Amino acid sequence: MGAAFAIQVMTGKENNVKKLMEWAFSKCENAQKWVKAIHNVTESTVRVLSEGGLGKVRERAIMPGYIFLEMNYDVDQHNQSAAIPADVWHLIKSIPGVLKQFTSSGQVISADEFQQMLGLEPEEQVEVVVSTDESSIVVTEATQVNEAEDAVQNALHQVNTAKTVEEQVEAEKVLESAEKELEGLIEKSYEEPAGATAIALRQIQKSATESSEKGIIASIKVMIKNGKERICFPKTLLEKIISCNISECKSSPNNVIKILIKYVRQKIGIS
Repeated sequence: MGAAFAIQVMTGKENNVKKLMEWAFSKCENAQKWVKAIHNVTESTVRVLSEGGLGKVRERAIMPGYIFLEMNYDVDQHNQSAAIPADVWHLIKSIPGVLKQFTSSGQVISADEFQQMLGLEPEEQVEVVVSTDESSIVVTEATQVNEAEDAVQNALHQVNTAKTVEEQVEAEKVLESAEKELEGLIEKSYEEPAGATAIALRQIQKSATESSEKGIIASIKVMIKNGKERICFPKTLLEKIISCNISECKSSPNNVIKILIKYVRQKIGIS
């Protein structure tokens, strides 16, 4: 693998620019001599459909706004021998969507660094979307802070509108209690809303001891959006849980998550 240069492009147009550049280079003999390959580092995601099975594969740029030119040469220790001929430089600049070229001497990514960068590209992911009841979503500390702030404001209003000394003393006690509760909540760290899947994984994680066990859990990402849980994990993990439950290979998203949780629990050694 050779050294590489970064090219800044319009975000969301990485693949289009890559295709245009490959076409332009195919017409330029000098570009073919100097450039080995053009890379758009992406992540593939496929969604489990409601009727079972998998949907279309979607590509998402891991490094939005950049593509990389892998060169047909390596560079010296200080990356000072890197260069791109002027005609290739101008050809790159003329391609629609290209914003900036980091192609000067010293701005190159060495072969070793570039190989490590490509090695960070994650495997194809699977996304499962399941409905989450409002009642099953854990109230976050951020929400609790908002409620505590409202309680302080209400108590303060009661203090300011008290008509007797007794009412004012009682209101001040309520205000003091509300302020203490608010201070305590602010000191805590904030957490994202958590649905049933996230809670189940957190409980399993408490029992994980081996790094491999923790790695399985870490590979599963869960977020709540529009009242639904979106669970994303490696496609190879889906293939493992399906192979263990071949009769349920056409399961609905909810059943896929049940199988996933069951599989992870077994791996951790939880009955």
